[in-house]
Amino acid sequence: MASASDNGFDDLFDLSLEQLSSISVKGAAVRSLNLALIPDSNNSHQLENRYLSSSVEVIDHKTIEARGLKNVVQVVESMVGILSGESPSEPYSFSSRGFSRNSINVLYDGVSMGMSTLNMRPQSTFNVERIEVIKGAASLSAEEGGTGGTVNIISKKPLLGQVTSVDVLASYGRFNTSSANVALMQNINEKSALRFDLSRNGSDGWVDDTDSESLNSTASYLFAPSDNFNITASLNYLDDSLPAYWGTPLVPASVALKPVTSVVKTDANQVIDEATRYINYNVADNVIESTSLWSRLDMNWQFSEDTRMQATLYQFHADRLWENAEYYQYQTATDDVYRYQLSVSHERQLRGFNIALHHGFGDEFLRHNLAVKLESSVNNFNRGVGYNGDNDEFVDLYNPAAGVVGSADPKRDKQTRILDAAILEHRMSFMQGWHLDLGMRIERISFDRLKINTDDTINSTSSLDAVINQNSYRLGLLYEFSPQISAYGHYAKKHDPIEEDIKFFSDLANFEPSDVEQWELGLKSTFNENRTELTFAWYDINKTVDDRASAAAIKRNEQTSQGAEFAVKHEFNEQFRLGGNLAYTDAKYGYFFDPEEDEGAGLDVSGNTPVNVPKSMLSAWASYNTVGVLPVEMGLGYNRVDKRFANSKNTTELDAYQLLNVFVAYEKNNYRLGFNVRNVTDEIYAPWSDVFYPNQVALGSPRTYELSFRARF
Repeated sequence: MASASDNGFDDLFDLSLEQLSSISVKGAAVRSLNLALIPDSNNSHQLENRYLSSSVEVIDHKTIEARGLKNVVQVVESMVGILSGESPSEPYSFSSRGFSRNSINVLYDGVSMGMSTLNMRPQSTFNVERIEVIKGAASLSAEEGGTGGTVNIISKKPLLGQVTSVDVLASYGRFNTSSANVALMQNINEKSALRFDLSRNGSDGWVDDTDSESLNSTASYLFAPSDNFNITASLNYLDDSLPAYWGTPLVPASVALKPVTSVVKTDANQVIDEATRYINYNVADNVIESTSLWSRLDMNWQFSEDTRMQATLYQFHADRLWENAEYYQYQTATDDVYRYQLSVSHERQLRGFNIALHHGFGDEFLRHNLAVKLESSVNNFNRGVGYNGDNDEFVDLYNPAAGVVGSADPKRDKQTRILDAAILEHRMSFMQGWHLDLGMRIERISFDRLKINTDDTINSTSSLDAVINQNSYRLGLLYEFSPQISAYGHYAKKHDPIEEDIKFFSDLANFEPSDVEQWELGLKSTFNENRTELTFAWYDINKTVDDRASAAAIKRNEQTSQGAEFAVKHEFNEQFRLGGNLAYTDAKYGYFFDPEEDEGAGLDVSGNTPVNVPKSMLSAWASYNTVGVLPVEMGLGYNRVDKRFANSKNTTELDAYQLLNVFVAYEKNNYRLGFNVRNVTDEIYAPWSDVFYPNQVALGSPRTYELSFRARF
């Protein structure tokens, strides 16, 4: 088994300035499956990816740059079987393995900031080393959630042993889209180093009046007074204002000037009118802004070759504000669009720590690796949601009045979540190739949510003050057929977040957490002298939530998903690379009452297909470099997403779509000049739907192009 020193990222510590400055991204658009990488996620024993009894997918900064991906959402949706989209109720959401929204956990350097729908922002990729995704419910170290998967955003860190280095990346493209980025890494002395990354992104937006901008800065300081101890202090600041486009209204096919029938199908024969593709129905003075700051301290001790300890202290604060007209419904009787406004404010304060001890012992015939991790955090969240019917408006379908944000008295909820957890993990290696993984997470959650009406009275049925004790388990088995081929299987039992599950309960006095079970079988392989990489995973996931209206009345909500994921990369020679992946998902509601379709008793959607879950997704990339004698690379990417249902009633369907992306890049020494074109065919499509906004869909971006320049000194 390879050691940590074989990890491609750890090798950066040994590079000279010249080598570091001339790191090439040629061929990286066809990404490696990174089976020799040691992921940070779900990997307490610091094993190479190929030796993990779970599916962990990685996209590193070289692939991110080669494909011209500007924010973490674009990166995540490049993973196998993951769909993403925007909607008014949350800026960005994900769907994976048949589950979506808050069933996908999002971490920053291994720490969860809370529900993904309330916290996901389009952070710049320039500050990111790589993004890792644990597929399905396989992680014990990422708090609750992750039924469909867990996304871990890994930031860039300073390196020792280097003189000053500067990294510059700038780009400009259609719709006045621009990006300016600079990074500085400075070794102060042989024991300390500093890194600073600054990224600014802006765009006029492809829909009218949807300009956006973001500023993301990260700074970290590394101090290593000895070979076996180091400490890193880091900050991450994000200030953004998002594009104010929340959808295009559906209209009867008979009304549309240029009906597009290949985007959406409804029982009422509604379509998208291409004449409204670029029209914004929001108010002119909309606000969609956020500021946040991460601060953390990481400490690492290596007591011996077999024993090490890690500790992290962290704090996160965020303020967010939405003030928009974000609901649009075409009115047949009056031939106009009804819209209403909503204001939402967030204040989140998170602080906590974790400490982990790792110890290994034994010999080549029987080896044990033990890990014990303790976590504690306090998460305070205040939210206000305001609606005032006096602000409702009717606007013209083709020339909507801009309008202004009106006032509204908010409903409020105050929430405090205190988490204490212990994670125990043990890997036993035996019989020269067999590895048994055992894991358990024991957690205690003190959850206090107070719902306050506009008249300052308490909504008792929607408030919850409880202490919840719950355990999660994982059992895995992996066999190495050879150093190049391994097969694994695992069983995991977890729970989705409390904040996600409370929607199923008409009275939170009866709340009980959900149960999630996953079975997975997989294969990981490299051959042809590591020129070919292949992964395969089959999974079966079941989630149940029991709403106990009384001791005798139990309403069970069940959702199941079975599927398979396949990925391959092959290097034909030093110039030509080809890679691709395929995901198949068969997801169903069992006995299921959807509270989001009917806020009363819930709508019976038993047997239907969950929202935003395509049956299949296909992606492929190819690249060829050194065209003639020129250091030029050309490549293309293809992505196909199958049809999806836009509501749990399955009466509205989003059509399948295909996207083609191409790029050409000139790279020599420390410089790279690239040109990317996305959605080459200018396909009109809708990637995502929101059940709270059934009369509109958010369309995907039209054809865009971008010129970028990178230099390292």
